[in-house]
Amino acid sequence: MKIKERLIDRLLGAAITEKVEAGIKERLKAASTTDKEDIGWRKLTGDTNRNLSPLTQDRMIEISFWLWENNPLANWLIEIIKDFLLAEGLPYEAKNENVKAVLDGFWFDPLNRMDIYLEKYVRELFMYGELCFPVFKATQTGKVRLGYIDPAQIKEVVTDPENIKAVIGVILKDSSGQAGRKFKTILPRDAETILSKSAQALRDGYTDGECFFFAINNVTNSPRGRSELLVAADWLDAYEQFLFDYADKWPLLNTFVWDMTVEGGDEDAINNQIKAFTKKSGSIFGHNEKVKLAPSTPDLKSVDAAEGARLFRNHILGSKSIPEHWFGGGGDVNRATAVEMDSPAYKSLSSKQRYFKYILESIFELVIDSARDARYLNVTDEEAGQYSVTTPELSSKDLIKNSTVIRETTTSLVLAETNEWISKDTARQVFSMVIGYLGVEIDYDSEKEKLKEEGEKKGFEDYKE
Repeated sequence: MKIKERLIDRLLGAAITEKVEAGIKERLKAASTTDKEDIGWRKLTGDTNRNLSPLTQDRMIEISFWLWENNPLANWLIEIIKDFLLAEGLPYEAKNENVKAVLDGFWFDPLNRMDIYLEKYVRELFMYGELCFPVFKATQTGKVRLGYIDPAQIKEVVTDPENIKAVIGVILKDSSGQAGRKFKTILPRDAETILSKSAQALRDGYTDGECFFFAINNVTNSPRGRSELLVAADWLDAYEQFLFDYADKWPLLNTFVWDMTVEGGDEDAINNQIKAFTKKSGSIFGHNEKVKLAPSTPDLKSVDAAEGARLFRNHILGSKSIPEHWFGGGGDVNRATAVEMDSPAYKSLSSKQRYFKYILESIFELVIDSARDARYLNVTDEEAGQYSVTTPELSSKDLIKNSTVIRETTTSLVLAETNEWISKDTARQVFSMVIGYLGVEIDYDSEKEKLKEEGEKKGFEDYKE
């Protein structure tokens, strides 16, 4: 230790130590109490609310809309999900004609026009992460009409204080951003009977109507939804900026200058050579061995830029389980590897499709129940539930591959049955399962009865089961 340091330590060491200890005690005290300075901070293990802050939620909604409207890749990410999930034609079927008529009346209602608005709703669900529909019912017929609430107008989504899984209400903002109208959320059948007393008391105060509320990309204790673009928002912006910068640089790649060397020439000699040089295409420039002329182009590493763009793009697409060849970039992909790379994308889309079906089923359940409550639809509980939501097949079937599997399996089943390794009944069951890969569903029991009837008609009294 130097002399200066020893003197400082001897004269001031105690004071410094005392000051440091006082500072530590003060910080410990602040960490153990809650005052104004602690507002906005939370313990890692102490807060079970996973919602974004209101300002962050509003900012996310605005950013997601801006990206969808201005960023081609962001727009494509939302549109490709929408296009995969929507089926052409009516996405529902019903066995009972009266139930079908009620669903059709809702679907094609002049204000609902679900055949047009469904596409918008799916887009907005993945853009904003939420959908909120206020519901209006006709007194005489029970006919249901849906409104629409911009997620940016939602101030709070309220859950049962004793069961966060139950979303019991939606509070909107008023003109000043404070709490405004309060809507009860429409719950599944009999769900209100299992709400806590405090939840029921809260719902009694929500007197501005009923609404559907749906949210995606959230966790159980975070009722507010998240945009599909949230996780990649910064990267989407960086990728777009990268391409803009490259676009600014691109004109420079198409420029060049003539590099003229005049050995031993002074300024006058060089200027004379430049004047003698004709820049028109096809012209002749005569010179001796002391004058050299060559075009010079900039080397701005365009290959590196292409690799950089691919790196950005794959980072974004990979976050959504989408392979690069879906976005027009073939890369090193051939048909065989493309099929394998598609699997994660189809799994991800299948998960989204299940939630999309849940949304439609929830709405259809209300439409049918409302018509029954108004005595406009008179059907049994069984008939009321005999409807289904249809969704498009996500993956294209490889018919050649499936045909090979079916042929080989059939040959094996015949051999196994002939050698009495399996029964005829088992062979039929396996064949019915395998043929399903072509999209043909065979009801084994029904086919068995048909085969028996055909055998009896042909006089095969010894028809084998």
